[in-house]
Amino acid sequence: MANTVEKFEDKGFFRRQYPRRMMKRKVGVLSAGSYFVCESGEIGEGGMSINSEFVLNEGDEVVVSFQIPGGNFVFLRGVVRSTQKKMGDSKVTHGLSFSDIAFATKRQIRAFVSARTQSSALAS
Repeated sequence: MANTVEKFEDKGFFRRQYPRRMMKRKVGVLSAGSYFVCESGEIGEGGMSINSEFVLNEGDEVVVSFQIPGGNFVFLRGVVRSTQKKMGDSKVTHGLSFSDIAFATKRQIRAFVSARTQSSALAS
């Protein structure tokens, strides 16, 4: 059985424009007429990462749907910017950048990213 995912590059040199925070949520993804549900990784105002069994290509356009913690359920357009698969892992991590995100949605994501978690608030 040929392993076709070994050619993915490590995009670790990429510097993000916005800070991100871990967000483990179910995310609906629509890409090229196919819909699947996967788990999110990190989120920021500019984009998010998703962990999926499906392989998307860089440049693919997607629509993601998810609940912003403490905010609305949203549908956002995005573009796949990176695709990474670690050896021995069955899932692929995709980095997405959001396109045309509404200011109110951006504000909700910013509030989630900048909010202190309960455990870190107790530690100070």
